[in-house]
Formats: sequence, C-alpha cells, structure tokens
Amino acid sequence: MIEARAQYPDTSSILNLRDTYDFVVVGGGTSGLVVASRLTENPNVHVLVLEAGANRLKDPRITTPGLALATWDNPDFDWEFMSTPQKDLNGRKVAQPRGKVLGGSAAINLNLIAYPSKSGIDSWGKLGNTGWDYETMLPYYQRFHTFTKPSKEVHDLLALDYMDPDLQGKTGPIQISFGDFHGPLHRAWPRTFKAMNLESTGDPLTGLGAGGHSNPSSVDPRTKTRSHAGSEYYNIEVANRPNIRVLTKALVEKVIFDGPSNNYATATGVQYTTTSGQHSVVYASKEVILAAGAFQSPQILELSGIGPKALLQSHGIDLVIDNGYVGENLQDHPLVGLSFEAAHDIPTGDILRDPKVFEAAVAEYNKSKTGFLTAATFCSAFMPIMDFLNGDGQARLEDLLDEFLLAGSNPVEFPAQKLQYNLISRILRSPDDSSGHYIMAPFQFNPHAGDKPTEYLNPTTPGNFMTLFAALSHPFSRGFVHIQSADPKDKPKIDPKYLSHPLDRELLARHVQYMETLVQTEPLTSLLKENGRRIPSGRHIMDLESAKTLGAETITSNFHPCGTCAMMPKELGGVVDERLMVHGTTNLRIVDASIIPLQPRGNIQSSVYAIAERAVDFIMEDFQLLG
Repeated sequence: MIEARAQYPDTSSILNLRDTYDFVVVGGGTSGLVVASRLTENPNVHVLVLEAGANRLKDPRITTPGLALATWDNPDFDWEFMSTPQKDLNGRKVAQPRGKVLGGSAAINLNLIAYPSKSGIDSWGKLGNTGWDYETMLPYYQRFHTFTKPSKEVHDLLALDYMDPDLQGKTGPIQISFGDFHGPLHRAWPRTFKAMNLESTGDPLTGLGAGGHSNPSSVDPRTKTRSHAGSEYYNIEVANRPNIRVLTKALVEKVIFDGPSNNYATATGVQYTTTSGQHSVVYASKEVILAAGAFQSPQILELSGIGPKALLQSHGIDLVIDNGYVGENLQDHPLVGLSFEAAHDIPTGDILRDPKVFEAAVAEYNKSKTGFLTAATFCSAFMPIMDFLNGDGQARLEDLLDEFLLAGSNPVEFPAQKLQYNLISRILRSPDDSSGHYIMAPFQFNPHAGDKPTEYLNPTTPGNFMTLFAALSHPFSRGFVHIQSADPKDKPKIDPKYLSHPLDRELLARHVQYMETLVQTEPLTSLLKENGRRIPSGRHIMDLESAKTLGAETITSNFHPCGTCAMMPKELGGVVDERLMVHGTTNLRIVDASIIPLQPRGNIQSSVYAIAERAVDFIMEDFQLLG
C-alpha cells in the first residue's frame, strides 16, 4: 500500500490549537521560521508561530524570482508602510515595503545575497555585546544556506575567481546560486572594475572582500524558484511535524505579562485576533519570541507596555517597563539611482513592459524555467570614497568629521550615539573598508514617477536602460518608529530621517559623483548609447552640489531597516541584551533586524538569517535542549 503524499496543513485553521506551547513566535518571516524550524527538530519542543499575513507559498508571484514587483504595494503580500514626509528629501515620503505573508520579506524581495564586512560585525561587539564579532558569526552565515557552484561558463562570464568554494554553506536550507541567465552588462561589470584596478579583493564571506563583484541569488538552481524562509525552513517535512504549528492571518495585539516581580516581567502569552475579529490568547510555558521585524517588533513592545513612559501613557497603555529607547536608533541605507540608456542591441528587463514579451517570458519560465523571470544576477561593488584615499583627500575627510560628526539632530538622548559614530568613522578612515555600495540593475528607475515602488520601478520611459544605484553603507542619520495609537491595526509612525545628519549628505554625494566615472569606463561605456538619455532626464553629476541635489530629489529606501530594538546594554540605549533578551524581562526575546545595533553594509537578509540561527543556539543552551 502506497503512503499518501504529504500535504501542507491548513495554516489558517484554528482547529485543535493548543492553549499552551513551549514557545510562541510572533512573526512567520525570515527569522521567525528559522527559530521555529530549528527548535522543533527536537520532538519534545512545541512551537506556535503567529503570522499576520496569509500562506501564499505556492503563489507564482512569490515562487517566480522575476515577479517580485507584483507583490509590492499589494496588501495581499505587503504591509505597504510609508514614511513620514522627509524634511531633508524636500518633504517626500519614502515607501517601506515589508512582507505580510508567510516567509516575510524574504518572500517578496529581489533575492540578492550580500554579506557584511568584518569591521561592521565586529562593531556590534564594541557596542557592549560580548561575543558578537565576525569570527563568531561566520559559521551562522554558512549554516543558513547551501551554495551551488555555477557552471564554468557562468563562472568565467561573471569573473568569479575571487570566490572560495570551501567557504560557502554546504548544508543549509536556503539555496543560493548564480543562475544561468546573464547578459552583456553582467559580463562588463567586473571587467570595468578590473580596468580601474578595483576588482574584487576576495570572497565577500571573508568579511574583507571589496571592489566589483556579482551577487548570488536566493534561487534554487534545481527548480529555478525563490528560496526563502517559508519554502525552506517551513518545507513540507517541517510543516508536518506534530510539534510545530503555524497560524496565519493572526494579528498579534500584545504580549501578556505576569509581574513585574523583583523588577523583572515575565511573558506568559500573546493576545491576537484572527480575520473573524475574534480575540484569543495563547500561552507560552518557556518564552515568547518577537520576530516581527524592525517596524513591528517595537510596535508590539509598545502596545504591550514596554517603551517610552510618556508615549504609552498618552495612548492609555499600562506601563510594564519604561524604556525610552524602544523604537529609536532606526537605520536604513539611503539609495540614489541614475538610469542610463543602453546601446540599441543591449536588452534589459525594460523589454518586459511589452505585454506580448511579458507573456512570452511567463510561458518560457513555466515551460522550461529559463529566461528573464529566473532573475538575473545583480552586480555590486563595495567601495570607499576614492577621493579620500590620497593625502589631500584624507585631510578633507578629517575636516568633514571634525565639522559634522556630532552635528546630527536626535530629539532622544541616545547614549551610544557618539560610540556608534566613532566606529563608523574608523570604517571611513580605512582604505580597505567600504562606505558605499554600488549596484548595477538591468532595468530603469523613474524616481519622479511616484513614491511607491510600483511607480518608480515601472518602465514607463520608452527604450532600454541600465541603472546604477549608490547606497550609503553605514549611515549616520537615525530615525524612529513608534505607535500612533493603542490600536494594533493602526500602522506605526515611521520616520527614518534620511540625510538628517550632514555627513550622510556629504558622503553619499561623493559616491553618486563616482557613478559618472563608472559609466565612462570600458567595457561598460560601450554598452551604453553615446549621448544617450538618462533618467532623471539630462542629469549629469558634474559637481558635488548637483550630486547632493539629485540625492534629495530621488533617494528611496534600500529596504534594509534595522536597529529599533538595539542589542546593547540598556545604559547605552539598548532594548535587548547580548542574548537577545528584552531588558527587564525574564523570557521575552527578539530575533530579527530590529536588534542590529549598527547597520552592516549591503543587503541585510543574510545577517537576519545568521542572527536567527545564532538565537536558536542561545535558546537551546538556556533551556538545555542541545544534544
């Protein structure tokens, strides 16, 4: 008799839901599913995951790597957060897409995998977190993924000699690959940097690599589908474990506490609502783990009574723990893009604007898993500011630091701010470190088309374009996220304060200027139309002031918010300790990007996975679950 093929359970059903679990995880996204999956490898540990979004694991807009944009600004997939008007961006609002779906933001992002610098991660330890450094974290960056070596053809086309195959992950759930669909722009990128003697200096996983390189993607090379926390850490085998339960369409309202007793509060459970509007409570016998992300973990803390006393009292919320640093320290990579018209025979993703071409691409992908929708590799470069590398430039950098370092405006007194700034300054002074992240994207960027990604990434300008993006790797500006009411359904107030620190304006403008050097260097130059159009139209960055103007007009988020429940001693402005336990609680832990005390370079997806993998070790040690 053949055993029936396993099926995914109905995650929207509350049937047979227990009253109590060992661990209740709030958020079924990038980090929450890592924790739940790893803990339930022990059959004696019972875990419930509460996810506000739906289970769309089989939706082609998620599984197809090249359809990510179809999920943005769509309430079925995206929380559709928007910042407050940004004073230093001419009053513009900046979209903040976040995954509202099982799998979280990893289920809707652009699949780019990047790794932080050694200096960036080492700085976490220098902010009062013993045992947090790159050497300690490297095994966790390796643990979350399995890397598949590319073919020799792809290896040579992308000039991947800098990669160390032995350094890559070999057994982790997330599948990472370079894919098979690349074009002339991908070939030109590493060769352009080599022409400037700026080729990659080493494997990014060493934490030391800089220069021009190609990024792998979180795409399964066998199935050519997106590989994310939902598809891998909650695969069908995990989903059918008797000791794991995932409940989707469950909005967490608050954490319930017993106490405080002896100045510590104990989390006993979580209150949540389902789509029916029914309020329910589930209890945790060991821990409640927040994994709701940089915007919603601080929101849930404040709704639960942990946060700034005056703010909570103004909304009628009973105070459990007074911590004015909850929701502060918000950091994000500000991103400036400039599009250049491609030569007439160079195809880019802009051709997909033609409905017939798009339909053909969908048909090709569905039939053979080839073509544009398999998600072409992005190309990157981690770079210092080149003008600061000589003697005069170093002196100018010191002048800027002397003039502006402590000039940032922060309405909340943040004790660690000076230490953070000094750590960033060390990175800026190092010629081997990178203050900027350049990204080459084979599609156009229309920053004046609107505030939403579906507006500014819509290829409305006729023709084919290539876009260069420049992001600030370690911004000085600090924003915040706070509740606006006691209603959990109300979105929090998000104010990243982009460019509020004058050093960010100065540094980012210099990276934007350097894009002109890149497009005037072969072989990239030959792939662009001579005297071709630009988006925004006619913009040539000839001086520092024009670069600053372009930044204020066009900056968008690089979608890497972090830091709002910072891992630091409370006296430095921390919300969680070095084992990710919320200060003043006995059993409330946070495991997501909000705990990052200082923003690392590049995309933070890999760091969130690594943090979650390490958090699992903390939990297993604390409850003696190892072995």
